[in-house]
Amino acid sequence: MLKIAVIGAGVSGLSVASLLAKAGYNITVFEKSDAISEIGAGVQISPNGFCVLKEMGVSERALKKSICNNSIAICDYQKGKRLLQFEQRSALGNKNFRLMHRADLIDILLEAAESNKVSIKLGCSADASLLSDQYSIVIAADGVHSKTRNFLNPSQRKNSDVGYFAWRAIVPNTINHHDGVRVTVAPNKHVVSYPIRDRKKLNLVLIQECKNEGVFEWSLEESPDQVRRIFSDFGGDLGEAFCEIKKVNRWGLSSHNIPTNWGKDNIVLIGDALHPMLPFLAQGANFALEDAFVLAKLIDLYTMEEVTDKYVQIRKPRLLRLMKQIKKNAWNFHLKRGFFRACAHRGLVLLDKTLPQSAERPFRWLYSHDITKLNI
Repeated sequence: MLKIAVIGAGVSGLSVASLLAKAGYNITVFEKSDAISEIGAGVQISPNGFCVLKEMGVSERALKKSICNNSIAICDYQKGKRLLQFEQRSALGNKNFRLMHRADLIDILLEAAESNKVSIKLGCSADASLLSDQYSIVIAADGVHSKTRNFLNPSQRKNSDVGYFAWRAIVPNTINHHDGVRVTVAPNKHVVSYPIRDRKKLNLVLIQECKNEGVFEWSLEESPDQVRRIFSDFGGDLGEAFCEIKKVNRWGLSSHNIPTNWGKDNIVLIGDALHPMLPFLAQGANFALEDAFVLAKLIDLYTMEEVTDKYVQIRKPRLLRLMKQIKKNAWNFHLKRGFFRACAHRGLVLLDKTLPQSAERPFRWLYSHDITKLNI
């Protein structure tokens, strides 16, 4: 029986640990924090991620702890006017697209790991190179600031400032937000909002273009008044939601190129440690789940010498396509004032009146992909 170490108890770490333990492996998870918890924030679990939760046997719990994302609305910031809204449930053939609190997802994954007899060691800042001598395989799920990624790719160590600052807050849902995601777009900034926890709470993600001066931590607290000032030009009911902000965290978004080395010897990367991504398509958790399924399946079927190569072959093309779409969304959300923005918005309004469902077609490759059906 292989002894496998997992560094990090986030979405990717707990998922791959649970899947491997379920397959009969001896798994130990090392988590640097003294407790497994998540700073309050929402998370979108699209069908491509939900199918992995189903494979793990936790989909029913996830359904109970989440809300169905029935539709996506794109609105203009000045008065909150709807530009385009299209259904998600019917477009995806009633596959589950869920909205939930990240802490609830972590609780579900933690319970699954513990029920599969995963050993979890808290308060342990594990080093992959040291663990590699003690374990058959070391899976590095140590997040955006992964030390393991830096160790495997010393020439790609530096975070790149991509010119965005982001804020996250959870407020009471006093505006009766629809059961879905709303993207409110403005020149140089946008806001994503959606309900969570029985629709009683509203998750807010606010993003602005600006230099972050090397601030890449996302647990820094910001003054609610400062956030309200930055986004004071947003009209409609978002202004009411902003008034409810009592606590907000900010962080400077950063980017890493997809690393050259995904693994070396018996060490392999997963999740944000492998591919930190900008939050313009809400796929961080979903690709972490996809990674977990693929890596667990490969470890169960192949020798470690073969695992990394097959892992790259399976995941890299899809990852590159996602990164391309994320860049496109970032550009579309922040169009500058002028003729082109006016024309683009008129096009969205026309689409909303004629064929709104066609707006989801460019994303079917992403959302409708069932990684658990892949012939590995």
